[in-house]
Amino acid sequence: MFWTWDHSTEWVLNRPGAQTMGALNPYTRHPETFVEDYTRLLRWCGRHGVDAVVVWGLLRDSHGGIEAARRLCDVARRQGVRLLCGVGLNAYGGVFYEGDSPYSLERHLERHPELCAVDEAGNKVVHGSGVSGRRREHNACPSLAGNQDFAVESLRWLFQTLPLGGVQVETGDTGVCRCKRCETRRRHPVSRFSWEDMALMYPLAASAIRSVAPDAWIVCETYSHPEPHPEPEKPPNFGDGKPPWADECLREFPRLVFVQWVCDKFVKPKSSMLWTRAGTVSAEGGRRHVMRAHFGTYWEGGYRGELAIDWLAEMVQRSIDHGFDAISIIGEVSPQQAGAELNYLALANYGSTSNPRAELEVFLRDVASPLLGGLGRARDFLRYARLSQNPKQIPAALRDIHALCGRLALEPAQRWVWLANYLGSFLESQPG
Repeated sequence: MFWTWDHSTEWVLNRPGAQTMGALNPYTRHPETFVEDYTRLLRWCGRHGVDAVVVWGLLRDSHGGIEAARRLCDVARRQGVRLLCGVGLNAYGGVFYEGDSPYSLERHLERHPELCAVDEAGNKVVHGSGVSGRRREHNACPSLAGNQDFAVESLRWLFQTLPLGGVQVETGDTGVCRCKRCETRRRHPVSRFSWEDMALMYPLAASAIRSVAPDAWIVCETYSHPEPHPEPEKPPNFGDGKPPWADECLREFPRLVFVQWVCDKFVKPKSSMLWTRAGTVSAEGGRRHVMRAHFGTYWEGGYRGELAIDWLAEMVQRSIDHGFDAISIIGEVSPQQAGAELNYLALANYGSTSNPRAELEVFLRDVASPLLGGLGRARDFLRYARLSQNPKQIPAALRDIHALCGRLALEPAQRWVWLANYLGSFLESQPG
């Protein structure tokens, strides 16, 4: 699967308004560019075996609303790719991310301010500042029937209106409601998100979706890794291991959904936490499991478009060994940038029948080698890419790369030119 934000997805280059980071951003490209970006992305996925694309911000008035989304559903259908709408149930805008729609969560909470989530002091939970065009959105209290009913009605409307392949649903990781109803309902501590809120809202969401689209894929976010949290009395933060009460909540998740986890802290380049056999997932309830990582993006401290084929190999190998069924990475960067292209091709290759054990060397030999001028050069490409951690070695590498480009055919040379430009971005400009 690819995971994307609409405002940061740039597959059509040389168009204004591209953004490289953030959530709550306005959409600043032309509405037609939104359709062109995702048309190219979906066609690439269809050609290369990527099964699904999640779009956060799919429905916005500023880039065409329902009609633009319907056009992309048609492209996805023709390509055999599932288009999934990112839906925040208690946060992140609901099914209609931004616009004058009765199914916008922000409009719903403006009409019914008594349904807003509140913090310990009784103040409304607000995400974002509203500065420089960024959204300032309120969270919904999950304990109130008015919000539960709104989520159900909105999801039914979404699938009655658009032939989507599914959704990724989240309860929100921007703060939880601490009203008396929520505090009484919950038995366990919370951080910026609540496992018990997931156990409450995901069954409601799945039932609503399946009443209209029984074959839709439903991806339920956990914001967590399945490894048990080393401090069981503390609620986990984003990307930490699961708390002791997570399994009890997971049993309340709907049957036959995808449960999505995150592994950035458990694999290279971070590997700050241990992933043991205890971090194995279960197929109980017919649930399948997606592992995602933020490779090739600034999220979690990385670089946009960064080559990650070796880290991705470890991620897939360990995910296979711990019971996972699917892998998700960020898909916002155009494959005209060679780092992103190779990451995406690796996503399609690792774990497939062509490379069932997700071996880096198999990928380099069978996929990267023809694209980069041979197996030895494919290995060199990865070695040079890691010099971002050793800038003093970059000038010598650039001399080698520039000399090589003149000896290569056009397409391999273009990929090496990208690498030279990428490495050059880590050098401080010198006068003269």
